[in-house]
Amino acid sequence: MAFCAACQIEVANAKFCTTCGRQLVDASAPAESQVSTPAATSSKNLAMWAHLAPLLAVVAGFLTAGIIWILLWLPGVLIRQSASATDFDRRHATESLNFQLSLLLYIAAGTVFSIITIGIGLLIAGPALIGLAIAALVFNIMAISAANAGREYRYPLTIRFVK
Repeated sequence: MAFCAACQIEVANAKFCTTCGRQLVDASAPAESQVSTPAATSSKNLAMWAHLAPLLAVVAGFLTAGIIWILLWLPGVLIRQSASATDFDRRHATESLNFQLSLLLYIAAGTVFSIITIGIGLLIAGPALIGLAIAALVFNIMAISAANAGREYRYPLTIRFVK
């Protein structure tokens, strides 16, 4: 009888869980020989923080008049350079870093467009930037959820600056 470590259910005659698709472990095998899940709990937590920290920085930015917005990219860099980070953590940190850098570029482009057109472009850039902020919030929450579940996530609208 095989066992899914993620779903905590027993599955008969299969190599992968019918519910979540993860590789099953043999319930009769010793614990040290069993296949580990794609991301251990501590790894999932670190990957989740790679996405959650910029979201918290945005909230803190509203409270500190925007000063902390400069630090949105910092969690991604720190996790990528951490010796204890797994490949799962680094992939999530890279994805978060690329998304934050892309957002910075889009916001800068909207600001420059508004300045060049002497404020008239704000009629276009303003709603676009508000829509971008809402989309960024939704995408960030989706990434946090995926990291916490041990799944990969790729942000849409992201330029891949860091490989």
